[in-house]
Amino acid sequence: MGMQKLTPEQIELGLTNADLSIRKEFAERKDYTPTPAQIERGLTDESSEIRARFADRKDYRASPEQIERGLTDPESNVRIVFAEREDYAPTPEQMQRGLKDPHRLVRILFSQRMDGMH
Repeated sequence: MGMQKLTPEQIELGLTNADLSIRKEFAERKDYTPTPAQIERGLTDESSEIRARFADRKDYRASPEQIERGLTDPESNVRIVFAEREDYAPTPEQMQRGLKDPHRLVRILFSQRMDGMH
């Protein structure tokens, strides 16, 4: 009686759906691993909610370009999730920028990284 496994076509349809709520649901699902192209598309989606959900996935390793884009995203919800990721070491420039971020939580997350670097 378990749910049927999604086909790659169904996943693609969900991730490219015009309806934001459907894209959000597919961005959050953990029962598939997105392809590199789907990850890139999710991280560049027009909706910051989709970008943040893809940033929060742990089933891929973000490229240096994706990390930089996430840490400089105009929306704080995306920057926060990228600041929380622990699968990369921020560059000195990213650390400095993070410690001066307009959003308090981003600054806190980067200062906690500093604490762990003694």
